[in-house]
Amino acid sequence: MSNWAGDITIGLGWVYYDGPVGHTQFHQHYAVQVCFPFSGPLHVETHKNNHRVEGVLVVGSNVSHRLSTPSPTAKLLYIEPNLIRSNTKKLIVDEIEVLDIPASQLKAIEQTLDHYPKLAQADFGLNLARLIWPEEGEHTDFSAIDPRIQQSLADIDATEDLNISLSQIVSSSGLSASRFRHLFSAQIGMPFKSYLLWIKLQRAFQSLASDSSLTRAAHIAGFSDSSHLSRTFKRTFGLTPADLNKNAHFTTRKRG
Repeated sequence: MSNWAGDITIGLGWVYYDGPVGHTQFHQHYAVQVCFPFSGPLHVETHKNNHRVEGVLVVGSNVSHRLSTPSPTAKLLYIEPNLIRSNTKKLIVDEIEVLDIPASQLKAIEQTLDHYPKLAQADFGLNLARLIWPEEGEHTDFSAIDPRIQQSLADIDATEDLNISLSQIVSSSGLSASRFRHLFSAQIGMPFKSYLLWIKLQRAFQSLASDSSLTRAAHIAGFSDSSHLSRTFKRTFGLTPADLNKNAHFTTRKRG
């Protein structure tokens, strides 16, 4: 898997990879994976089928699959399932699908990908997902968030120790834990626990961008050790940091 040496950008709830890909073993991960093999076909294999992909292919959450043939280059989006809503219910079950996307819509997707990384702003991944599923028009407007939730986001951003509990964050909001969880999920688009995990991964990426030490990245991001970071990385994306070529380039995109 040493071919993985591309550009990796992590936002809030999404990761985008652009570059060469290597084969993988069968694996599954929580993130929904979208493959854009516009520069050449990808070979994606499940336990039931082989897919030679020349269009947009979606691998559902926790679907066992592997890339069975290395590719010189590919574009992959990994996105938090909670950010994909009504029209993609089938992606949360064991499915893999080549999408039938109209030509005009496909052109808009290709143009967006062609302008990466120029367009890789904080909401690049979400904008890309909305091009794929245009009826998914919901978009988090952080300026319109309840001030109590806004303050909780600021508190998380400001803390150096991300091993914080829900009760610690809730205590300053004046809300009950159940009300806070409901309001947070409704306004942010994902549960508090999922949000905190993405913040940890962002901090790990930031550390890896300047220092290749997994141990240091794990410590800074609030993971118990490098093994914990590697397991979480693999569970989310299907790769560990060690699978990435030393020439891979990490970038983070924070919320506005």
